[in-house]
Amino acid sequence: MNDFTDIRNNIISVLKTVIDPDLNKDIVSAGFVKNVDFSENGKVSLTIELTIPTCPLQNKFKQEIEDKLKAIVGIREVEIKFTSRKHLLTQRTTINREQIQNIIAVSACKGGVGKSTVSAFLARALQRRNQRVGLLDLDIYGPSLPTLLNLSSPEVIMLGEKIIPVEVNGLKTMSLGYLLGDSPAVLRGPLASNYVIQILRQTEWEHLDFLIIDLPPGTGDIQITLVQQVSLDGALIVTTPHTLSLVDVARGILMFEKVQVPVLGIIENMSFFECDNCGKKHHIFGKGIDSLQNRFGITTLAQIPILKNFWDASKRDSGIEYETIWEELVEKLLREIGKRRANILKSPRIETTDKIMKVFWEDSTISEIPLVELRRACKCAYCVDELTNKPLLNPNTTPPNITILEINQLGHYAISVAWSDGHTSSIYPWDYLKSLFPPKRI
Repeated sequence: MNDFTDIRNNIISVLKTVIDPDLNKDIVSAGFVKNVDFSENGKVSLTIELTIPTCPLQNKFKQEIEDKLKAIVGIREVEIKFTSRKHLLTQRTTINREQIQNIIAVSACKGGVGKSTVSAFLARALQRRNQRVGLLDLDIYGPSLPTLLNLSSPEVIMLGEKIIPVEVNGLKTMSLGYLLGDSPAVLRGPLASNYVIQILRQTEWEHLDFLIIDLPPGTGDIQITLVQQVSLDGALIVTTPHTLSLVDVARGILMFEKVQVPVLGIIENMSFFECDNCGKKHHIFGKGIDSLQNRFGITTLAQIPILKNFWDASKRDSGIEYETIWEELVEKLLREIGKRRANILKSPRIETTDKIMKVFWEDSTISEIPLVELRRACKCAYCVDELTNKPLLNPNTTPPNITILEINQLGHYAISVAWSDGHTSSIYPWDYLKSLFPPKRI
């Protein structure tokens, strides 16, 4: 009996050495290990609860657990059962979340950045991973899904009050463009919101692993209606390196965070052009990705170059010639979803006085930041030139008695600050604060 107890203790100790690289925690502390059984014939049976069913780390965990447990004297066989955590539903249940595992909104704060194209090719990339995928086009004023899928006038079928999605080579789709054809959508705000609610409530998706929702550009009525009606797993923001696009990214981040939708990452489309002859990358719209990562602290999921044939998503294999790009994007997306589902990512604690903001880091260090210096360190488009990276804010104009009116946590990656001088677009990633104001031991 004591031998069995010792082996069980050894099993737990070994499992504590298996680290989730995204959470920087071992799988025991992260709550992944649910059941551990050991039989007299030397067989270990355990259950590992992953954050999402499609977790890309599953094979890594399986191999590492098997190798480490079989090295324990007395263990001859390891059997691992993988399960996944259920989605924590909110009161927003317009779409049946029992049938849809993940709902991701794809947004852009200005038009012309390729948001709809990225949405469609992302859906195809997920489909090639044997995922059941739906694609919903909510861009009421400029629906482009019919064009991307080469559908001129598809037949939309109603069963009772339910709308049956139009299936295109295994991809379930719905768009107001199917109903309008070439006619313009002349809709005022309330009517547009009513159309959104109708499509959300009546479309019969059945069982899906992913529903990708292509939003219209901007931060208006449709976006607000969506987050009021649907419990989203997160949002992706598509942009380009162009200055005008980068200026608007902050607005999208703040909008989603204010309605408690986590921003999973940024996709930079038309990032560069690669010459066929010399292979050199030409950044014809500038290099914006560094600005995005440093300014907002959000993961960059992909840099998509200007591609050939990046317009026809009608086939299951659409985009497969650039599979490396899509594989990387899907891998990072799944891991970001998993981080949010784990719900163990912690942000530093903040205290403010009239003159100082104190940041208490997890490693028991502290940064004491004068508010005047924090205001001057803002890197928004109003304070720093997007093209030259030169300061636009004259530090002498910052009031010495400036105060903070409001602080909002932006996920686990940054804070936004509203200042007493009327400035409201300051976003400070934690890494930026730590580099600018090095922490000290308490």
